[in-house]
Amino acid sequence: MKKVYLEQWNLFKQSYWKLFVGLLILFILSSVAVYFFMLKNEALVTTLMKQVSKMFEEKDLIDPDTSAIELAIGLFKNNTMACLLLFVSGFLPIFLPAIGIIVMNSAIMGIMFAYMKLTGQAILPMLFAGIIPHGIFEIPAIILAGTLAFYLSIGIFRKINDARFSFKNCATNSIKTFVFVCVPLLVIAAIVEAFITPIFLGMLV
Repeated sequence: MKKVYLEQWNLFKQSYWKLFVGLLILFILSSVAVYFFMLKNEALVTTLMKQVSKMFEEKDLIDPDTSAIELAIGLFKNNTMACLLLFVSGFLPIFLPAIGIIVMNSAIMGIMFAYMKLTGQAILPMLFAGIIPHGIFEIPAIILAGTLAFYLSIGIFRKINDARFSFKNCATNSIKTFVFVCVPLLVIAAIVEAFITPIFLGMLV
């Protein structure tokens, strides 16, 4: 297993890191841009926040009767499907689906924080207690899934322009990274969000 993760680290340094940093910057800037835009559109924020809440309700992610274990499983399934969709979009070499999914996820954060600001709720406590503990695992997983999508799309273009390029190796590397890095990060994020985040949030009440 140590050999597997050493291989992943070397692959990240050689092939992924520039894409990863670029998409991370896109994620942050999109969230900030949506936040400031929404501050000027209170009615829109309220409407979108209702839709976000409804989306989580339909997935049973905010039901108070849901146990921590059920919540962790639900969060893992939801986030894994989102990351898998993001990853698979790389087989369509047009980049836009991957960018759209990343921006959409970052926009949700911007909407939530704008709603909190407009309703007089404190943002920083929620950020440090409700977002960061699991976000340090979940957000990198999302960004990495987007990175892999870009890596695949670029690989397709390289194969078109250079018959000697091995797209098989490109796809194999991407699948390994998704399985051995993205999925474990999502497992940890789900456990933290279900079991630890509520404790931190409880301290704020």
